[in-house]
Amino acid sequence: MTSSRISIVARIALTPLVVLALYLLKANIWFRLYPVLMVAVALAVFAFSLWRTPLVEVFARRMGETLDARGVAYCRRVTVVWTVFLSMHLVVTFWTVFASYETWALYNGVLAYLMMGALFAGEWLFRRRFRRG
Repeated sequence: MTSSRISIVARIALTPLVVLALYLLKANIWFRLYPVLMVAVALAVFAFSLWRTPLVEVFARRMGETLDARGVAYCRRVTVVWTVFLSMHLVVTFWTVFASYETWALYNGVLAYLMMGALFAGEWLFRRRFRRG
């Protein structure tokens, strides 16, 4: 395993411990800001990839896809869609930090995942149609 992969694995492993520590310390605002941080990181990764190889293209190629110019353009557009979605999602996620705990939990624990799932499913259905046409 390369050092960058070890670093990623270590961060993923430490994340639940950090969240638990914040909760136990009654650092409610920091606990509530955790989803904001995660969305901001995802947004940054998607957005900055638009100046290099779009992230969706990287995923497609790692899955063994051979992409022509049309496929590369499609991957760029999907990366833009995710960037726009994550931008809007970041705003709402940040807003929920200052809303009631119930609102924060509903949005960050349920609605956000349903919206991401809908975007994944919608893109998958569209991609099937795109490939045929």
